[in-house]
Amino acid sequence: MTDQDTPRPVRIAVGLWLATAVFVVFTTAGLWFQRGEVQRLTNWSSGQVTSFLATLSGVALVFVAAYVLLTRLFLKRRNWARITLSFVAIAHMVWILFVGISASNLVTLLLICAAIVFTWQARTAQWIAEVREP
Repeated sequence: MTDQDTPRPVRIAVGLWLATAVFVVFTTAGLWFQRGEVQRLTNWSSGQVTSFLATLSGVALVFVAAYVLLTRLFLKRRNWARITLSFVAIAHMVWILFVGISASNLVTLLLICAAIVFTWQARTAQWIAEVREP
């Protein structure tokens, strides 16, 4: 399959899913560099901040791995991967709302919403239906 065989909405969706994964990695890493600020804002001990950041990093890693793996399978025209990507994205959005809204979280939410829109466009569904899974 060449890049020319893949419709533009699919390429955009793939780019948005991967951009979401990369953005999550960078924002999570950025929190580690701002751990002093996190400690100041929360009045938590150093251990509590470390535990919090480790939990956020673990959850972020799960979402990033899911986005990368499922996007790869989506590119192989697996419809179940498209469905699973959407469910993972919804779970990620709920997680973001649970953790709290920040500027970086709003960007993540926008990336996810845009990715879902392109993932479920009619041309994308047609492209997936052209090759049925074995």
